[in-house]
Amino acid sequence: MPLPLVTRKSIRDNQEHLDSAVELIKTVSGADWTFEIDFETIFSKLGDGCDYVKNDAGNFFYKEVAMSIANCVERACKQEMTKEALVEANSQSKVIIRVNEDKKNTNYWKYMFEAGSLVVIFRAPPCNVSDLTYFDLASIIPSPGALSLKARLNLKNNQEAIQESLEQIKVATKVDWSYDEESLETCYTTIDSNKDSIGEIFKEIINYVATNITKRCADEMVLEAFNEVTTNARIILRHNPKQSNYWQWIFENQNLVISFKSICNVSDNCYFDFEKLL
Repeated sequence: MPLPLVTRKSIRDNQEHLDSAVELIKTVSGADWTFEIDFETIFSKLGDGCDYVKNDAGNFFYKEVAMSIANCVERACKQEMTKEALVEANSQSKVIIRVNEDKKNTNYWKYMFEAGSLVVIFRAPPCNVSDLTYFDLASIIPSPGALSLKARLNLKNNQEAIQESLEQIKVATKVDWSYDEESLETCYTTIDSNKDSIGEIFKEIINYVATNITKRCADEMVLEAFNEVTTNARIILRHNPKQSNYWQWIFENQNLVISFKSICNVSDNCYFDFEKLL
C-alpha cells in the first residue's frame, strides 16, 4: 500500500536533512553511510498514538532521528580508536531504523550492531529522540581481544601515567622496565566490577609498585639483589582468588609478578616488604 500523500511530501521536503546527516557522518568517519528506513513496515507496527510520526515522517526520521544519529557518530569519532572500531563494526556502512518488538526492552531507543550494520530500534510511540545524540557508542562497539573498546580507551588514556611509573622504576634500578600486556588482558576477564576502568586500576597499581621499588632500592644491597632476580625487568599481573593476602609479590622466572586476590587495598603494594623474598 503506497504511503499517504502527506507522508510522501514530508519525506521529500526533509530530504536535505537526511543528506546533511549522511554528509556529516562521511566528514567525521571518512565512510559513505546510507540510511535504511522501511516506512511501510515501520508504520504497520507503530500502533495508536503515532499519527505525528506518520503525518510528518520526514521531519521525524530525517531531521530529528537521522541528524541525532549523525551527531552521536560525530561525538564518537573524536576518539581515533573509536572511529576506527566504529567503521570496522559497521562494515556495511548502513544505519537501519526499525521498531523495537522486544517487549522486555523498555528503552525508548537502542543502538546495536547486526550483520555489519548499525541498527537503531525504538519503542512506539517514540519520544526522547535526544537520547540518540548522547548515547555512548563506544560501549557497544565490538573490539578484538579480551578488552572491550571502553577498556582499551581507558588503558590508552592512562598510558602516559603508566609509562611515568615505569620510568620511575628505571631511575631507581638503572634498567628499562615494561609490563606484560597479555597478563593485563587475562586479569581484565577476572575483574567483577569497573572492568572498563582497567587503565585507571593498573595506573594506580603500578604507581604504588614504583614507589615501593624506589624507596627500597635506594639501598644498594637491596638494589643489587632485586636486579639479580628481575633480569627480564617485566611486571606481570596475576589474579589468584585463593591467596590469603589481597596483594602478593612473587619473583618468578626473572619477572616481578604482582598477584592479587581482588581489586581492593591497592595501596598495599606501596608497603609490601619484598626484601624478605630476596
